[in-house]
Amino acid sequence: MTKETLKEIGKLSFDIAKIVFAIAILTPLLRDVGINYFAIFGAISLVVGGIILINKGSKDEWIWN
Repeated sequence: MTKETLKEIGKLSFDIAKIVFAIAILTPLLRDVGINYFAIFGAISLVVGGIILINKGSKDEWIWN
């Protein structure tokens, strides 16, 4: 995979994390049910994965060396 592809997959991961997090928070507020902690953990995992992929795809690799 090219570096640009890794960055774009990282950005996609962030977008999916925002959607999952919004659903995990908004649904319990509207329906008066408990918060789904699995969804929040999944959103956090997607954010961390996105950060890793974006950093792998960045052109400024001098930070990691």
